[in-house]
Amino acid sequence: MYRLTLTATLGLVMTACSGGNVVPAPTSPTVLAPDPTFTVSGVVVGQAGVPVEGVSVRVASKQATTDGSGRYTLLEVPRSYGAASAVKAGYAATREILTVSSDTRFDVQLGPRVAIHALSGVVSEMTAIGLIPIEGVLVEEYSCEEVSPLPPFFSSTCPVVIYQVTTTDKQGRYSFSGLYSGKGNTIGVSKEGFEDPFGISNGPEGPGANNQAVTIDGNTRFDIQLVRR
Repeated sequence: MYRLTLTATLGLVMTACSGGNVVPAPTSPTVLAPDPTFTVSGVVVGQAGVPVEGVSVRVASKQATTDGSGRYTLLEVPRSYGAASAVKAGYAATREILTVSSDTRFDVQLGPRVAIHALSGVVSEMTAIGLIPIEGVLVEEYSCEEVSPLPPFFSSTCPVVIYQVTTTDKQGRYSFSGLYSGKGNTIGVSKEGFEDPFGISNGPEGPGANNQAVTIDGNTRFDIQLVRR
């Protein structure tokens, strides 16, 4: 009885293996063509038509800086419709809505010259012998030009911003120049082993939102004290 059962079982296994079941050949994965990208280039000039060097031009998250002839080139710009800007300290920024669907020439004229100012100060800590300057503190500054929003892509939460970063010297001093006047300025500091001196932000929304608001009206001094952890 045992022998008959074993024979029947083997027969079933062989039938299943030799049946008409065909293992499908592996298929190649579908390869999607990459989204097309384009080149955006042009010249940035001032109000008098003279090329301006050192202008930051941004289109669809791509950024480049103009050379001595005011020229710039942005590579691999995705197909887009949205905000484009040209920014340099000392000039009113230019903001436009730009469509990119092919290689595009985008020439820009900056706005009129505007007043720019300096922000400086000393970063120190209070000790038993008084204030001691701290060297090597990272200091960052966001300066926002106070301009009207330009819907739909430029809001009132700082559409144009200049970002600068430095570290304090042996005397704990820092300095920034080329800043817009007004309330659209924030400053932040950090150094290993020290607490954040500002805690909860009271600055404007947008870049630098976790920093301390500083109102600039002319050249301004802003000293900062740190506390060790």
